[in-house]
Amino acid sequence: MAELCGKTVEPDLLPFRHFIVDDLWEAELLTSVLDEFPDDSDDRWIRYESADTEEKLEGPEMMFGPTTRRLVRMIAEIGPSLSSVFDMPPLRLSTEGGGYHQTNPGGGLAVHADFNRSEDGLYRRANVIIYLNRPDKPVEGGELQLWDLDGPRKYVVPQFNRTLVFETSDHSFHGHPEPLRGVHPRRSFAAYFFSVEQPVGYSEEHSTIWHPRGMRTP
Repeated sequence: MAELCGKTVEPDLLPFRHFIVDDLWEAELLTSVLDEFPDDSDDRWIRYESADTEEKLEGPEMMFGPTTRRLVRMIAEIGPSLSSVFDMPPLRLSTEGGGYHQTNPGGGLAVHADFNRSEDGLYRRANVIIYLNRPDKPVEGGELQLWDLDGPRKYVVPQFNRTLVFETSDHSFHGHPEPLRGVHPRRSFAAYFFSVEQPVGYSEEHSTIWHPRGMRTP
């Protein structure tokens, strides 16, 4: 067990090390972050539009508002606690590949394991995902599925101020492959921790690994 922003957390081990904690951040802070989400029409969004793997929007650092930048600093401050929780060396925060994430109705994300090296050669160790859909704009569907090699083992409902943290590896498969239902987009903020040291069992650098049984469904 370890303390994280005044809350006691202990990772679940299956299907890979992770923990889920609600109300980790001030609600007013996350409401302001949500208010800073750019409009769908903003041409700074990185748009992924693959029928098989992903249909979503990714908002990089250039799009962040002042409250979002404050949130990034606060996430960075939990790095030492995550090192303790997961028994890892010192961690460095990056939003490379993260930041604002939005999935519109009909979109989804196939089950995958993430790229394992940063552009500057650091080793990816942990993902932090903060869900931002308020109760007045609930998501229909969009549960994040955590998989082992055979299929889904846990479903994480993307509710406001729920934070999911998980250790990244070649087998930390996750995604929400079913099309998002309803009228409201699914919104979250993601940041990733890296280390200088190689993780135990590291074999080689790779990009995203798509699970063959977890591709997007029509």
